[in-house]
Amino acid sequence: MTPADIDKLLLEAAGRSVSQEPDASAIGSAKAAIPQSLEPVRPLAPLRFFVSLFIVLFVGVAAGGAAVLGMYGFPALSWTERIVICCVLLVTAGIAAVATAREMSPAGGHRIAASAFVLAALILAIAFAALFHDYDASRFIAEGVPCLNAGLLFALPAALVIGLLLRRGLVLDWRAAGIAAGTLAGLSGIGVLEIHCPILKAPHVMFWHLAVVLVSGVAGFFIGWAAQKLRRS
Repeated sequence: MTPADIDKLLLEAAGRSVSQEPDASAIGSAKAAIPQSLEPVRPLAPLRFFVSLFIVLFVGVAAGGAAVLGMYGFPALSWTERIVICCVLLVTAGIAAVATAREMSPAGGHRIAASAFVLAALILAIAFAALFHDYDASRFIAEGVPCLNAGLLFALPAALVIGLLLRRGLVLDWRAAGIAAGTLAGLSGIGVLEIHCPILKAPHVMFWHLAVVLVSGVAGFFIGWAAQKLRRS
């Protein structure tokens, strides 16, 4: 048997296996799946628009929260400490804002949600260790818990607003979006504390202030994970 004979047999078998008459029920199902009317959707705003919006939100929550609680921490800092902390917070918030905005569009660019979380925690820890050298750990819990609560209190409304903005896009991975949004919300809470809190002890700042972004980022991941499961169920 030649290769041409084999090709002929295969073609004949394929012809016999395919029905020549179209399936009326299959055609009906296909027609039913086609929408009767198609309406144009509003295009998503550019990435830079949402990045700018997230940064404005970060600044607004940090300044507004500190105004509510009282601006006792900023006057206690030296000019060098003020400049370094402001620059570090703006840089990390910018990274988190980009990471969050990229999760809103499938073509939003390389996903950096987890990297933004790690970088924010690492950069803040290094900055705090370099700036604060008073390692007095007295009243560690008594002074720390109120700061953690205050930071998370203002991170929560920031997270809610970020979540509403995320819903305007097409989020494919809510776990990544959650950790990015949680990081940005936590940085807003830290911003409040850096302006409000006058306690400049290294253990206090490096643990309790930094814990705000760590707790917010982890919480954002699990909230996103739960949202992802609900959408798939």
